[in-house]
Amino acid sequence: MSILLVRPAASGGLAAHVDHELALLRAAGRDVAEAPVRIQERPHSLADLRTLRTLRAAARAATPPVTLHAHGLRAGALAALALIGRRRERLVVTLHNRTVGSRATRTVGALLLRILAGRADAVLAVSPDLAEMARRAGARDVRHAVIPAPGTAPESSAEPAPEPAPDPAPPTAHAAERLEILVIARLAPQKGLHDLLDVADALRRQAPVRIRVAGDGPLHEELAARIRAERLPVELLGRRSDVPALLSAADLLVSTAHWEGQPVSLQEALRSGIAIVATDAGGTRWVTGDAAHLVPVGDVRALAAAITALRESGTRDMAAAASRRRARELPTAQDLLAQLDEVLAADPRGW
Repeated sequence: MSILLVRPAASGGLAAHVDHELALLRAAGRDVAEAPVRIQERPHSLADLRTLRTLRAAARAATPPVTLHAHGLRAGALAALALIGRRRERLVVTLHNRTVGSRATRTVGALLLRILAGRADAVLAVSPDLAEMARRAGARDVRHAVIPAPGTAPESSAEPAPEPAPDPAPPTAHAAERLEILVIARLAPQKGLHDLLDVADALRRQAPVRIRVAGDGPLHEELAARIRAERLPVELLGRRSDVPALLSAADLLVSTAHWEGQPVSLQEALRSGIAIVATDAGGTRWVTGDAAHLVPVGDVRALAAAITALRESGTRDMAAAASRRRARELPTAQDLLAQLDEVLAADPRGW
């Protein structure tokens, strides 16, 4: 049996997951290769036609039986179109993100979802809302995607992370009472970071607090300008390579996301044994279980209240113990391989 991975031109967690899948399948001796295409984020008629021809030719050339595993909405829809009239190949699609934007963008997204749902033999969804959308679009077999955190930071062709800035001098007695909050997030709209700044404004009126944000992205300048103008107790650290050290130095981790898949940062936080406050967004609950204090998306007052409740060290210790218990239940690489063997093979006994 042959497996063809169809990946989008993406970076970050999606790319890391595809790299992880490819490495696992190869290590297990599966016949797997990447399809010679990269699915662009936005449609382009000529490029998409070339992609369809290339995918169809790659499926014909592979040793049968053949399974295409496409990652992402456009990759799944293009793979489905490439297989029109060809029922011998199996198609599995992993949905990683929700379609956001204008009404026209969301309409196109819904059309692409119907296309892939009508052809896919199985759809893996990284969050409950994506699973429900796939079912409504007509997908026959929809499952919870297993997304384990890599044991170490995945290798990437992206620019290396900058060296971490030195930490400030040891805190004074007053600063030692300060609540240290860590946020790990791309500086992008779906992460709800303006809500975070509203929370920072509310918290500083109660007691000393410092919020450190590890990550970069398109909202950096906008957020930095607001932090300066309002003198908020928030530091934008940029992209960091020392996340474990940042977690060990923090009192709790906070996520204000408006939507998430299954965030690796929360898996890292659980494994570090740190208290967590997060919005109940996307697949967050699939990751945290009952270990985190989850609040409604966009509810700044609830976020501030949940954080304030964790100012007392004894309460944080109990939350940290819950994180460590949940960490023992998180999916592993072997769990991912088991799911892949089940869904990619029409008859798993064929391995």
